[in-house]
Amino acid sequence: MVRHTSFVAAAAVIAAGGLVFPITAANAGVIDSTDIIIGVPNASLSGFTGPYANLHIDLTTNTTADITFTSLSNGGYLYMMGDGGTADLNVNGPYTLGSVVESNSVAGFTPSFKSNTPGNVSSFGTFDLSLNTNGGFTQAATTISFTLTDTGAPWPTAAGVLTPNNDGFVAAAHTFACAEPGCSATGQAAVSGFAANGDPSPARIPEPGALALLGSVLAVFAVGRRRRIA
Repeated sequence: MVRHTSFVAAAAVIAAGGLVFPITAANAGVIDSTDIIIGVPNASLSGFTGPYANLHIDLTTNTTADITFTSLSNGGYLYMMGDGGTADLNVNGPYTLGSVVESNSVAGFTPSFKSNTPGNVSSFGTFDLSLNTNGGFTQAATTISFTLTDTGAPWPTAAGVLTPNNDGFVAAAHTFACAEPGCSATGQAAVSGFAANGDPSPARIPEPGALALLGSVLAVFAVGRRRRIA
């Protein structure tokens, strides 16, 4: 989902010429935003209902973007983010990372940022931003926010802040499934695993036409089998 403002059309991008206007302090603000669902699980999370997190991007100038990862609750679990590969992005072009702020809405958890170590994330390929937190489950976060500054070509849109990696993903997260109600830092996570951007894939149900064709094939097979027996 992308929310565009008239300011984006009028000041950020000129469609006719494809030019990008610089955004100055006088007109700074959220000029474009987008939300990306983190809902495609790896093998460890495949038995747990997603989506697991939401990624929100606010483009505040053509060269700055505010990023927020937020945990989601689904299937009786709150999916907290933590440990290695906590929050991962494939940024479109060179960047600098601002201060990382982590928090947890559940009392008792003590999240804190450790490092940015780009690299491979589970089965989802390589990301050029990969944040790590100090510790594991008890240091997990429900919100992670930071600012990216573009040091290359300007970003004309919020979606343009990211670009697919070689495996086709733009974002990922490492999550701990904490059972609700009663999620507590004194307990344990039901499971931990990675997820990347995309909606969870529902179980595929054959279309009515396909079911009718299958029934016809089975009926012909049954008749032929009775004839052979006779």
